[in-house]
Amino acid sequence: MSKQTESLTELPKVGNLANLSSLERLSLRETMNQMEAREWVARFKAKMKESGKTAAWNWWQTTLEDIAKRRGQKAADDLRDRMNRIKK
Repeated sequence: MSKQTESLTELPKVGNLANLSSLERLSLRETMNQMEAREWVARFKAKMKESGKTAAWNWWQTTLEDIAKRRGQKAADDLRDRMNRIKK
């Protein structure tokens, strides 16, 4: 395995997130946001199979409104944009 591959697959364990550098924290946050978007895309697709496209769309709109209330409209818009990029 190349040294670069090893560094990607064998990340060091961090006991405290406060010990991460700002660049590492930003990278971790970006990864978390991308994973969340993938998860919501999967949930939406499952909902479409289960309930149909219209019901899934209505469910998603309600969910997105709830996210906007809890985290703010900017975060909800960012999530929707990430999901749209993943779907394409």
